[in-house]
Amino acid sequence: MKLIALSAIGLMAVMSPGATLAQEAAPHEMTRQRFEEYLRLFNAGDERFAQFYANDVVFHHAPMFGVLKGRQAIVDFYKNIRLQVSEEVTPHVVVVDNRQGLMAAELSTRLVALRDGVAMPSGNLKRGDMIITEGTVYYTLENGLISAIRGSRSGGQKVPAGSAAR
Repeated sequence: MKLIALSAIGLMAVMSPGATLAQEAAPHEMTRQRFEEYLRLFNAGDERFAQFYANDVVFHHAPMFGVLKGRQAIVDFYKNIRLQVSEEVTPHVVVVDNRQGLMAAELSTRLVALRDGVAMPSGNLKRGDMIITEGTVYYTLENGLISAIRGSRSGGQKVPAGSAAR
């Protein structure tokens, strides 16, 4: 069995106005700062989040959603999802090892149904229902870009619309 050690790597970058870290950072490095920029764009529904992906990125989003291949497939998937739910991803622990081409991130995800009848792995949601999940996502990196995404979820909490537990 091969053991791989992950080490955190930082980056300081001077950015031109309007540029993102994906455009300005060293082209062959992923960093915590670049990952946070990716999530900022993702959470805002800004399709520029896809610039952090290799052209042939593979997203293993099984079992319900299958495997997505390529930047555009992921962008299209989230365009459709965002018609049904709002999604906010918050990073906690992020470990990057560019030499091994690996990144692991402990994340929490908050989904809120925008309409009734949203089908999710945990069941159908009504408008305003919220699901909060915790999980770890593993990324394969190539030249500082995300080339594969796999994740594991450790449970989830469904909070019905109007609940005091929000």
